Amino acid sequence: MSGPSAESNTAERLARALGPGYEVRPLVGRGGFAEVYEVWDRELERRLAVKVVRPDVAWTDGILKRFKQETRTVARLQHPNILPIHFVGEGEGLVYYAMPYVEGESLGDLLRSRGALPADHAVSIALPILDALQHAHAAGLVHRDIKPDNVMLDRVSGRPLLVDFGIAKRLDAEAGLTQAGFVVGTPHYMSPEQALGEANLDARSDLYSFGAVLFQMVTGAPPFDGDSSQEIVGKHLAEPPPLPAVVNAHVPGWLSAAIVRCLEKKPGDRFQSVAMLVDALRVGAAQGVPTADTTAATEVLPSTERRRAATPPRRGRWMALVVVLAVAALAGWRVTRPRLVFENALAVPVTLSIGGREHVVASGARVRIPLSRRAPPAALWTAQRPAAPDGLPMGAELHGAVQLRERRVSAAARAVTGDAAFFAPLITNATGRPLRVTVNVGSAAAMDCACTVPPGTVRMSIGYYPLFRNSSVRVTDAQHRSATFTDLGPNVDRVSGVVGLRFTAADLR
Repeated sequence: MSGPSAESNTAERLARALGPGYEVRPLVGRGGFAEVYEVWDRELERRLAVKVVRPDVAWTDGILKRFKQETRTVARLQHPNILPIHFVGEGEGLVYYAMPYVEGESLGDLLRSRGALPADHAVSIALPILDALQHAHAAGLVHRDIKPDNVMLDRVSGRPLLVDFGIAKRLDAEAGLTQAGFVVGTPHYMSPEQALGEANLDARSDLYSFGAVLFQMVTGAPPFDGDSSQEIVGKHLAEPPPLPAVVNAHVPGWLSAAIVRCLEKKPGDRFQSVAMLVDALRVGAAQGVPTADTTAATEVLPSTERRRAATPPRRGRWMALVVVLAVAALAGWRVTRPRLVFENALAVPVTLSIGGREHVVASGARVRIPLSRRAPPAALWTAQRPAAPDGLPMGAELHGAVQLRERRVSAAARAVTGDAAFFAPLITNATGRPLRVTVNVGSAAAMDCACTVPPGTVRMSIGYYPLFRNSSVRVTDAQHRSATFTDLGPNVDRVSGVVGLRFTAADLR
C-alpha cells in the first residue's frame, strides 16, 4: 500500500503509539528506508521530527536491527553539527525515534535552486560538517550515506547539520549485522568499495562521498551521472573524475586538487582522515588563490590516470583550453584588485553590507570579497539574532564597522567592538524540564531571552548580551526553581564571546 491512504494509516498508527501528548502533523519526508513526520509535543511545546521505518515494505529482522542500532549510534554522538535524538519508541507495529525539527532546507535543496556555490561559501559549509564527521569517526562510526540531502541548513542558527545515520555501522560491529554484498548508499556519491558491496568500509569511504558532495557544491552537478544507477556506479569504479577547475574556472586550484584527491579510486590514495582534508582546506583557503590551477590538480592523480583526467572530451577540449587561458590572462589583474578578507569569529551568522550589497557570512567562515575601486569608505556588519518562538529576535544588537581605506583589508566580526564587549551563552538543559532564561539578572542590563529551552537541548544559542565581569545567567523552571551561573566575565572566550553553560536538575533550588 502506498500513496495518501498509506500515509494516513501510518500517521494514525503513529498518533496512537505516541499517545495524547503528541499531535502528528503531515509527512515531511520519505525515502526508501523511512518516513519523517512533523509532530507537536503538547507538554513541552516543541516541534519534533519523528522518523518511522516505512511499514509498507517487508523488512527483514536484519534491517530492523540496523534501524534500531541507528538510534543507539546517534544517541551516543554529542556534537553541535549532528542532530540529536530525543527518544526512541515502538508501538502499533511501528519503530520510530524523535529528533528536533529543523526549520530550514537541505544542502540538496540549496544546490537545486542556486546551482554551484562560491568556493568560500562551499568551504564554510564543509568545515563544520567535516568536524561532525570526524566526531562520528572517532566514535567508531562510518556514515555510509553522505549526500547533499543529508546535510540540513538551520535557518535560525545558520548551522549546517549532518543527519541520517540510518545506514551507519560501528567499525567494530559483529560481522553478521550488514550482509556481505548488500549495497547501501546513493549512487551519485558512493565510493567504489561501497559500490562493490565490501562489508568492511572505513572512514575513507565517507571521504570519497564527501568529495563527490563538495564537487557538486562548487560545480553544480555530481562528478558522475548516467541514465541508470548501474551506469553511474560503473563510472565511479572505472572513470577518473573531471577536474572541478576545468568544469568551473572559478574553482581555486587548491580546492580542485583536494576534491580530486578525495575521489581517488583506491582508498590508500585519498586523504587518510578527515583531519587531513580539513588541514588541506584551511591551508588552501588561507592562501586565497582565486584562479584555477589545473596542473596542481592533476598532480594528485595516479600517473596512469593523469592524461585521461587532464584531457577534456574532444568536443569540449578547445572550450576548456580557452577558459583556462582566459583565467590565466586575468590572474595579474585579479591579484591586484582591492579586496576585503573578512572572518566571522562569532557563534552566529553575520550580515556584511558593502555599498548596498549584503553578504551573509556563516559562523567561523572567512570570505574574500573583491571591492570596487569606488567602494564606500566603510563596510558594516551585523550579527544575526536567533528568533524566539514568538518570532522576536533574542539578545542584544551586535554590530561593527570595517574601514576600507586600504587596497587590502583584513577584518573580523568579534565579540569585542570598540569599548563594548558581548557574550553568547550556549545553554545545555540536562534538568529534564523546560527552562526560561534571564541574562545579567539583577542589573540594569538584565534581559529575558523570551524563549524556552527544551529539556535535552545541547548548546542552544540565545543571542549575544552585554558582558561585564560579574555577568550572570539564570534559568527558571515552571515551579519557579532556579539556578544561576555568576561572575562569567573571566570564563567567556574573548574572540567569539561564547561560554557553554550546562544546567542539571541538581542545580535547581
